[in-house]
Amino acid sequence: MIDLSLIKVFIIIYETKNISHAAEKLNLSQPSVTYNLNRLRKFLNDPLFERDKFGVKPTKLAQMLYPSFSQSIDQIETAISATQYFDPKTSNRTFRLGLSDLGEICLLPSLIQYLSKEAPFIKIEIEEIRSDQVETWLIEGFLDVAVFNSSYTVMPKIESRNLFEERYMCIAHKQHPRLEDHLSLEQYLKETHVAIKSSTGHMEIDQRLKELGLKRNITLEVPHFSVLQNVVTNSELLVTLPSRAAQVYMQNSEVNIFELPFTVKSFNVSANWYNHHNDLEARNWFIKTFQKIRVTMR
Repeated sequence: MIDLSLIKVFIIIYETKNISHAAEKLNLSQPSVTYNLNRLRKFLNDPLFERDKFGVKPTKLAQMLYPSFSQSIDQIETAISATQYFDPKTSNRTFRLGLSDLGEICLLPSLIQYLSKEAPFIKIEIEEIRSDQVETWLIEGFLDVAVFNSSYTVMPKIESRNLFEERYMCIAHKQHPRLEDHLSLEQYLKETHVAIKSSTGHMEIDQRLKELGLKRNITLEVPHFSVLQNVVTNSELLVTLPSRAAQVYMQNSEVNIFELPFTVKSFNVSANWYNHHNDLEARNWFIKTFQKIRVTMR
């Protein structure tokens, strides 16, 4: 009879296409993963995976076996998960949460406040969202949940639930020498701007300006909004950002907020996850937590 732990090793190697990545995900040493893989190779009389320049690629037999192996392990994990009880009051489980910069500024404080009362021993690890990687991270289990603007990210295998609607606004230093109570389109285009890297999902502004045949003057590009407080208050740069983030910066009396002088579609911030069959009760509780705390973010 085959050892089920070998099947799990096979599945993770198949999904990651990399021995070292599989070892990290399985929390095993690389030699241990290789040893278990060799046991399965001997049992099935097939190499299963062959080296290539990116890691490993499955053999034809491995490609044939993966769907059945994966479905069987999912069913076993679902059955085990159904017998496990999750109590947020006592659990010390660690959740890995992917957050956009908007989530870091506006959602994280509410989440920590909620957990301190409802789940005091739960641990949270935050990962910065990369829109080109987030689907893979969720499927491979690197993330439990990702909260961000997924409007431009196609993820057919991922479940999603809208949390709140957002729109863009503009902020600038209160003592900006050329801005008063109103921001015109001419002023917006003349002034210099800070932009957020498109890999984080913030693409709406420049795409909209391109549709209008316009372009803003970007002199600084940063990875996320949370680094901007001192930049805004010590320069004449304009920052276009979601309204909830703008309101956070408005708490600093040195900042003014402006409506944009052109129309931009609003967008939805959503919680996204992959339906793994293990630890279902804990993950469902974590997802519902975002629905509860979103009320405090309106």
